[in-house]
Amino acid sequence: MAEHHTSRRAFLIGGAASLGAAAAGVAAGTLLTTAVSPETVSDAEPDTQTTVPFYGIHQPGIAEPPPAQAAFLGFDLAPGTSRTAVAEVMKKWTSLSAALAMGDTSADESLVSVGTAPGRFTMTVGISGPGLDALGADRPAQLVDHPVFPGDQIDERMSFGHMFVQLCSADRVYLAGAVRAVRQSAAAALTPRWQFSGFRNADADSASRNGRNLMGQIDGTNNIAASRATEGGAVWVKDAGPRWLVGGSYVAIRRFRMLLGAWEDTPRGTQDLTIGRHLDSGAPIGSRHEQDPVDLDATDASGAPLIPLDAHIRLAAPRRGAGEEMLRRSYSYSTGQFDSAMGDEDAGLIFVSYQSDPTSSFIPVQQRLADSDALNRFVIATSSSLFAVFPGVQDSDDWYGRELLS
Repeated sequence: MAEHHTSRRAFLIGGAASLGAAAAGVAAGTLLTTAVSPETVSDAEPDTQTTVPFYGIHQPGIAEPPPAQAAFLGFDLAPGTSRTAVAEVMKKWTSLSAALAMGDTSADESLVSVGTAPGRFTMTVGISGPGLDALGADRPAQLVDHPVFPGDQIDERMSFGHMFVQLCSADRVYLAGAVRAVRQSAAAALTPRWQFSGFRNADADSASRNGRNLMGQIDGTNNIAASRATEGGAVWVKDAGPRWLVGGSYVAIRRFRMLLGAWEDTPRGTQDLTIGRHLDSGAPIGSRHEQDPVDLDATDASGAPLIPLDAHIRLAAPRRGAGEEMLRRSYSYSTGQFDSAMGDEDAGLIFVSYQSDPTSSFIPVQQRLADSDALNRFVIATSSSLFAVFPGVQDSDDWYGRELLS
């Protein structure tokens, strides 16, 4: 396959600008561009509602189409914090989340802007293995300490922690107020550890197409489907785990810094081979359309694999029958800062995946990618965390983690 050399300037003007309505530099998935069977792809119609139901067997913010803006927060338990103190915070967070989901800002008018719409606001809450340890609670076997993978350059100040909160909304102002309200209502027992802000294309939760990440890739192809009406499967914990986690999930969150200058100076043909897809169409190499099946056995005229052995989509593809499927829900990020030492801006992707068992899905897939993914030349993992996500709040008498903390 002939390669075209693409300068950084040509890429920015021609490649990134050609994203059109998808808007260059925004994500609608993750670095994991998996090659799962077509029947697992969600075909849900775009939802134009401005609110997301709060109560249910699963928390919101997982199965719904992700809106354009997100914030991810990690907290530590203050030394000596009791289960009772954490339970009080969970009750406050439950009330806050239920109100903000419906656009009710009356309890926090000084924080959440009055008159702004919730923009499909969701709040999702979880706890880590070390968090359970600190409370003297038993860990589920699946909630292992997050491994450090080859090539990781993890900043511990921006990783791990005891409690996790994901906040999503199409309205950035509404989201900013919600972040402050969450922090303020937790101050008696939790201390902020890290915070990330992420973004997607403006019509992220209503467009039928996948968007692009900061490398210009169509991101989110062949993601699995999930529903808050179902139980078990690849996303929801059902049988394997303690009672307090039934209806919950596990979330892995990793922040990857993209070496955008190096990527933009790489010939387009090499970019395609690195991912295993054509950058312009998103189609697997040798195919024409984004949703065409990925044929990992296809060879060229010389007998070499058409999709290279170290291509991202080959290594990210879940092995059949191994339980490696996961729901990807990632966001692009930019700190808005230019790093003079790196000679580029600090920007990349916040990888987020939800799964019923990270030890059989996220961890083995990420291990393969860390070992030999061609994309590793262009990304650096700087943050990693793993949390158990509480089940949904069933009614007005319920609250986050009640089964665990009562």
